Amino acid sequence: MISKIPPPGLLYIEDTPAGPGIASRLGITPGTYRKWRMAGKGPESFRLAKMVVARIEAVDAYVAEQERKALQPSADSRSPEPRVRRKFPVAA
Repeated sequence: MISKIPPPGLLYIEDTPAGPGIASRLGITPGTYRKWRMAGKGPESFRLAKMVVARIEAVDAYVAEQERKALQPSADSRSPEPRVRRKFPVAA
């Protein structure tokens, strides 16, 4: 846990005494968020005084977008195939 408190409206990657950080809000570890950030994934963030920060609104918008994508049926999704009951020969 970081002992510094982020500026109002911003979050650090790790948890602080002020509350959960970016990673906790996303349900991932800080290391995973750092990897995502280097790969260009996750909510928009930036450096502020040697610390990586993100706006609370950006994190919440990212979570809402992921939820929308998860609930929206994709173009290549199809209905599940019916189960076929197979009869196996009984060994005598």
